[in-house]
Amino acid sequence: MKIIYHGSHLFVPSFEIENRLRCLQDLMAQEGLDGVLLCQNVDLFYFSGTLQPGYLYIPAEEEPLLMVRKNLERALEESSLARIKELSHLKEIPSHLVDEGISPPQTLGLEMDVLPANTFLQFKNLFKKTKVSDASTLIRKCRMFKSPWEIENMKKAAEMVRKMTAAVPRLIGPGMTEIELAGVLESFLRKEGHQGLIRTRGFNQEVYYGHVLSGPEGARASYLDAPSGGLGISPAFSQGSGLKLLRPHEPISIDYCGCFNGYIADQTRMFSIGPPVQAVAEAFAAIRRILRSMELKAQPGVACDQLYWWAVEEAEQLGYGRTFMGSGSKRASYIGHGLGLDLDELPIIGQKFDWPLEAGMVLALEPKIMLPEHGLVGLENTYQLTPEGLSALTTSPENFQVLSS
Repeated sequence: MKIIYHGSHLFVPSFEIENRLRCLQDLMAQEGLDGVLLCQNVDLFYFSGTLQPGYLYIPAEEEPLLMVRKNLERALEESSLARIKELSHLKEIPSHLVDEGISPPQTLGLEMDVLPANTFLQFKNLFKKTKVSDASTLIRKCRMFKSPWEIENMKKAAEMVRKMTAAVPRLIGPGMTEIELAGVLESFLRKEGHQGLIRTRGFNQEVYYGHVLSGPEGARASYLDAPSGGLGISPAFSQGSGLKLLRPHEPISIDYCGCFNGYIADQTRMFSIGPPVQAVAEAFAAIRRILRSMELKAQPGVACDQLYWWAVEEAEQLGYGRTFMGSGSKRASYIGHGLGLDLDELPIIGQKFDWPLEAGMVLALEPKIMLPEHGLVGLENTYQLTPEGLSALTTSPENFQVLSS
């Protein structure tokens, strides 16, 4: 039975897969890798077009082999790869390679940044005479550059959050809690086709749709490696929306991700019920100024860490050096990040990431100020980096929206 989604455009085109494999194989040749073995969900999807559980072996020059543990029928339907086989057990991988005429690798690349230790040891046992190397940076380098097809998916994700943002004034009101507002917004996004999950690559990093944060509680740091935190609903998920009421005149930050066909667009916009206090209004004006400055300076060739320090310097000049991106040990070490199928892709606009910006990257820039007495004040947009500079994918109006009380 043929799988039917709402349009064939949702399948990853064969030319996309071919270009991605070519990118990785070029990097493998530079690093002297004979093969790369993938099993993490998003990497499997990126290089094969299917999430069906299994293992994808990519030789240095030949066509890859996808070995599927279950749902072979769906893998054959969803993936454009020529070589797809069923796999009953992990130990069959070497024999499947031999059957396909693929020589055993002398040097094998693995996803060491995400691979469970037990699986790594199993791979080591399968390939006893093979030198194992970390291929995670090569994989992430390929995923760092977005094709026109990927950009179109991200534009549709951005349109989701644009529509959601426009609906906020009629969805929000006094007497609501953060979590109630979050539920309404998330219901709206689901009706727009949001997949209901935001994927991250980082270990122990967990993200739902995003964060609805308000008042001083919204400026609280959390276990998430992000500028925004929040109390959450319990110590079991101590980030994001909590049970506190949306009180008049407090800043309300809505930092949400749209997601279409797996691809993410990240956006933050500010609201309040009744006018915000002067300190919040002044902080917001500073944030807009910092974001405009970052947009102008984020050009191909500029080092990521340089862009970060320029923003920090401007925040200090505007009087927010101590509260920009957090404070003390709670300060976030970055001010922006790549995104695509994961929320935390390369590059990192941060302190220790000196890679140059390049056309084809997609970035989220998120300057934020934490005012302990009032709350979180910030903005965030997702941008495509072109040879001429940044082009915003998120298009919601950036003004601080004051809602009637």
